[in-house]
Amino acid sequence: MTEPGNAQTKAGKAESAPQVHLSAAVMAHPSRARAARRLRAELAELAPAVVFDPDPQGPPSALRTARRAWNTVAPGATHHLVLQDDAVPSAGFAAQAAAAAQARPDDGLAFFTEWGSRTAHMVRIAALTGASWARAVDEYVPAPALLLPAHLARGFDDYAELKADPATPDDVVLDDYLRELGVRTYVSVPNLADHLETPSLTGNDHMGARRCVCLPAEGDSPVDWTGPTVEALPMVPQFSWWEGLSCIRVRDGDSDRDRDRDRYRKEWTAPILAARGLTAAELDAACRAAVPAAVREIVSEMLIAQWWLTACALGVVVADLGLPAERIPDAARQPVAARALATMFPGGVRRFLPVRQFERAGELMVEPLVAALCLGARYGGGSP
Repeated sequence: MTEPGNAQTKAGKAESAPQVHLSAAVMAHPSRARAARRLRAELAELAPAVVFDPDPQGPPSALRTARRAWNTVAPGATHHLVLQDDAVPSAGFAAQAAAAAQARPDDGLAFFTEWGSRTAHMVRIAALTGASWARAVDEYVPAPALLLPAHLARGFDDYAELKADPATPDDVVLDDYLRELGVRTYVSVPNLADHLETPSLTGNDHMGARRCVCLPAEGDSPVDWTGPTVEALPMVPQFSWWEGLSCIRVRDGDSDRDRDRDRYRKEWTAPILAARGLTAAELDAACRAAVPAAVREIVSEMLIAQWWLTACALGVVVADLGLPAERIPDAARQPVAARALATMFPGGVRRFLPVRQFERAGELMVEPLVAALCLGARYGGGSP
């Protein structure tokens, strides 16, 4: 494990922060009024305002509704939460969100990230290494369940009016806004909300199912929101659910100022693993030995091989963070980590695999994933 202040840091101490007061809004399309009312009832203690699309017959856009939702901060609120109408909060969400804001009062806090995103792999790295937070590293802010300090929430509408193209997705505009202000966004580990599988109103059905990485479960230890954080890393492995290919996102910039931007360039995984000493022959042999025939019957060999590269690269990264190969099996059995790992395979191949096979495929690929992590970790532990 790395020391605080390096790749993992401790969140601000809750006792040093003033008491938080949350306000909330649900942003919704009129066609989803029932879902919005469900959310309002489930989060009655927050009394969220329901904000409908002001132009529901206009071109599909979440931004125009988001602008209104972020501008509904209640008087006296220190933080404002906006949930989209297809968010599904976990039990005890409001209390957990308030505790999280108490621990990190100045940051953007996302309580959902979809299971195939770049940030999803940051959440898995955090779960394996015992962290409570993972830095959001996609080029958008995970927005289905997002909390901002009140003054930032109030400023978003003006920013979007002045600087945003109305056709730009709200999560991209939020990312631009927060980056311009130097505000970082972190994702909770575990996630505290899931995503309801309903037809997309903004043309995202081609993305396939967008579920969360992992949720809390009965029997989990209480989350310490002041716990460690996985900050932006030198490299983030990613299995592209769109292309079906493995890549690694490498941080750009040589100066401290450039690194603070946390922009990433795309490189292919195999050459980076080869530079660490992990050869194609060893990768292929290990993959053939680990992946069961039941998976090979429903997923192409090409997809399996590319996903395997990503899993091995994750092992390299967690070893670089101080988790050696011999400790990975125990770490992977911890409840939050186990659930986060189980979503990695279906989250990556969701466009290529029928929904009815997600759960079984995820279960079948957990042991191969742990084997891949251990293999990659044997080539990690040094400087990337």
